[in-house]
Amino acid sequence: MSQNDDEDPMLKPDGHRYEKPESRETRINKEVAYAVGGIVVIVLAVLIATGTVPIFPGG
Repeated sequence: MSQNDDEDPMLKPDGHRYEKPESRETRINKEVAYAVGGIVVIVLAVLIATGTVPIFPGG
């Protein structure tokens, strides 16, 4: 670290730096990934609830 780090306007008082805002494309990609993950979880939950996918095989 250089001696000018204390004068950096992006430095928070607690010593952490501010993060650059994420781009619109990155935000949309995250939203799509969360949506797909959520749909997978819901489908799996429905399959388990209906007995199509057994959690404990056997009888």
